[in-house]
Amino acid sequence: MLEFKEDIYSGITIDNTSINNSNFFSDLKELIESAKEANKSLVWLTLSSKDGAKITTALDLGFQFNSCSESELVLVLKLQEVYVPFMPTHTVGVGGIVVSNNKILMIQDKLKSHRSIYKLPGGMLDVGSSLEASVVREVYEETGIKTKLEKMVAVLNAHPYRLNKSNTYYVFKLKPLNFDINIIDTNEIALALWYDLEKFFADEQIGDFQKELVKSALSTNGLKRLDASVYFDGKDFAELYL
Repeated sequence: MLEFKEDIYSGITIDNTSINNSNFFSDLKELIESAKEANKSLVWLTLSSKDGAKITTALDLGFQFNSCSESELVLVLKLQEVYVPFMPTHTVGVGGIVVSNNKILMIQDKLKSHRSIYKLPGGMLDVGSSLEASVVREVYEETGIKTKLEKMVAVLNAHPYRLNKSNTYYVFKLKPLNFDINIIDTNEIALALWYDLEKFFADEQIGDFQKELVKSALSTNGLKRLDASVYFDGKDFAELYL
């Protein structure tokens, strides 16, 4: 018999370690019947990229593809008409505004894919990483500057973006903890520098979009961080910004 865990959304997630290769079809069919009797809404199943035969078996029993990573495929069986979270519809990026002594930290990437001559350090979220951890990591990798979060200053959304998905971009103001430039990610970053703020705002090669972000960072209090785990026991949200 397959083992599983229940979630708060009336679904069950199969424990992969309980899968018996020789009895997979009968075990999975028995679990589906038990889930129906228990009035469950969803059955979640994660298989590795090597489990081709099991994937076919699951599809034959009504499972559908949901999402995947480099090594795993997530399938779901809907037992009732309920909402099923699908593969991500957004990519998430972060940008860091680091200002000290009337200078702002800027970078230039080797691909020069940005419209401006320089751009704010930042990048995409890693799987399982928070917004704060990601922006601190990206700034450090691209400039060698360690930072501490001060405030979130902007949230932007672009659509369509890559692969016709949306992109959400979170911008933070950060406090530098050191000042010597030392690019860690030399594969992508060509240059990092402390750029004079007055020259930054006057430079016609730097886009108005970045200038507006920096103006906002310097003139507003930002958004308040709320530890939502106090209210949700950590089940739904790690943090919110108000």
